[in-house]
Amino acid sequence: MTRSDLILLAKKIAVGILVTLLPALILFWGLHLTQTLLKPSPPNTQVNHP
Repeated sequence: MTRSDLILLAKKIAVGILVTLLPALILFWGLHLTQTLLKPSPPNTQVNHP
């Protein structure tokens, strides 16, 4: 294998990793955002000052 073959192989591996990780990151970030938006807000507590 020549040097150019190894560089091409490394580029293909890097692109494969990005193509795999990018949708997974978008999915997990979207689920986290959805969970954050749908989480019930804490009850408002009224403080009575004398």
